[in-house]
Amino acid sequence: MKIFYSPSYTIATHSFETTPKSGWIAESLAREPIAGIELVSPEPMSAAALSRVHDPEYVDAVRKGHPRELAESQGFHWDPALWEMVCTSNGGVMAAAIEALRTHRVSGLLSSGLHHARRARGAGYCTFNGLILAARAQRPKRSHECPL
Repeated sequence: MKIFYSPSYTIATHSFETTPKSGWIAESLAREPIAGIELVSPEPMSAAALSRVHDPEYVDAVRKGHPRELAESQGFHWDPALWEMVCTSNGGVMAAAIEALRTHRVSGLLSSGLHHARRARGAGYCTFNGLILAARAQRPKRSHECPL
């Protein structure tokens, strides 16, 4: 089973109990591997991909840190590492979804904070909604549908 993880998941300065957990699990798997588990580093999600689901103004606020109230709307302080962290963790949820659909097997993600975010702001400690991003990317395209 592939489990997607990057040290970038833990680089933001704002930390609460769920933030460092993924690093601890990855370190544990490196020390004591479990047969059949493979840690894989995901590609970060691009601003363009995030903007297919989220308001581009909100995406830009998270990237640049202003307006501050929008950049921090998920509930924690903005810092420059936030952008890399959320792009990589959302890239991880996308990679896990693609892997599961491709192989028809379970895949995993060592990240959290991926489902409460709204289109134009964060919510519930979630900056972007990785579950919607992954679902939208995997949905079959129909010529008469909106590209989002």
